[in-house]
Amino acid sequence: MDSSPGFAGLGASVQTISRLGDDLDGGTREITATILRDAALTSKLLRISNSSRNARGGRNVSTIDQALMVLGLNTVKSVALSLALLGSLSNKPQSNQLHAEIVAAYFCGTLACEITRLNAPRFSAQEAQVCGLMQNLGRMMATYYLYEDIERSRALQAEKNITEDEAVLETLGISFDNIGAAIARHWCLPDVLQNSLAPDIGKAPPRVAANALTWHQLCSSFCRRVTDALFRLPDNREKIEIAREIEFFRGALHLKEVEIRELIDKCLLDTDALLAEIAFPSNVDQARTLLRKASERVLDMLSSGDRLTQDSNSIGGRTPVEVIQQVLRLIHDKYNFDHTLICLPDSSSGLIAIAGVGKNASQVTAKFRCYGPKPDLFRAIMARKTDMFIADVRSPTYVKLVPEWYSEVVGARSFVMLPLLSEGKLLGMIYADYSELHSSAPQELAEGSMLEWRDQLIQALQSGSSKTS
Repeated sequence: MDSSPGFAGLGASVQTISRLGDDLDGGTREITATILRDAALTSKLLRISNSSRNARGGRNVSTIDQALMVLGLNTVKSVALSLALLGSLSNKPQSNQLHAEIVAAYFCGTLACEITRLNAPRFSAQEAQVCGLMQNLGRMMATYYLYEDIERSRALQAEKNITEDEAVLETLGISFDNIGAAIARHWCLPDVLQNSLAPDIGKAPPRVAANALTWHQLCSSFCRRVTDALFRLPDNREKIEIAREIEFFRGALHLKEVEIRELIDKCLLDTDALLAEIAFPSNVDQARTLLRKASERVLDMLSSGDRLTQDSNSIGGRTPVEVIQQVLRLIHDKYNFDHTLICLPDSSSGLIAIAGVGKNASQVTAKFRCYGPKPDLFRAIMARKTDMFIADVRSPTYVKLVPEWYSEVVGARSFVMLPLLSEGKLLGMIYADYSELHSSAPQELAEGSMLEWRDQLIQALQSGSSKTS
């Protein structure tokens, strides 16, 4: 970092911003001078101060002193840190990922600030916000400086169907949390920031924070875990995980579940509003969608007794379902699908999903079942045994053939189905979709890497269906 441009300069920015005083009356001159040295920050703050959300009585804000009074120091610090991060990301292949991380960081800081203001007013809310903002420092720095390694960890995640944390630890030999803590020490950040990035707070629920140092560590740790649940976990796990974290930190941070739930919703809205005001290139929904994709795992609905899971049918040392899981992930990532499933014919005319990756993969895979006398679109496509792309499931041609469960559970607008054939026999179907309308199918579905992946799936299905002794 020290010998490379980009984020290496962030350490000085963080130190400067974190030193800005909490007392506007006593430190206005120093703060104003610091801000005015940065033309981009000055421009953004004046723009936000004059936005409809902050305008008061039609008053035009034309000076930094006025902006500080309108916005408050916590907003000034947040915008300053966001711009310091943004200034390092231009023309980087990983810029979208880093933009999403900044959105998550801003939300984390906002939540830490509000919890401190509500439950521990004797401690600095601004200090809490900066601690929260820095919680995914290790992840951002690794993504910026070690992008090829992070890409390798994602390939490993697909290959072994392991969690993102497991893949990163196996690839880098160190967790994102430990990287962040090491960088904080290397940059000689204030003690409160270094302590807030210490990754281990123990497995037992912590005691009530007796001082500011402990409060900021516990508060920022709680907010980081909530942020991870909101931005990295599937929808169906989000509420459960947040409830678990609230219970774990309840005593230490004086948490009340109803209040925290309301506070989370408020902070999400506040984050989106500020991002819009500073014309940030990502919003909350976009960031959550992108970051969740990086954490998705391929799930299967097979029992240990199914032949696809048996080691006796292994292909190159892997069971057929492990091959299926890897290939599904590769297809999912290449074409940026929202769901990617492998479906098998069942009985004379049924179709069931056995494995899938994507948003709420476990729920979608479990519900993707086509049976009964009433015809449906998926079995009609299966019967044709040809590649089929449906641009709009809501068009009059198809809408009557779409099962009710599909709209409720999947809700995709466009999808593709690809048969897996061996000597004319249908072994299975690849189903993949997009939540938003796509007018045309992805390219190269019948050639290149996709042709190879389809062959691998066919081999896995053939191996799994073979008779074993």
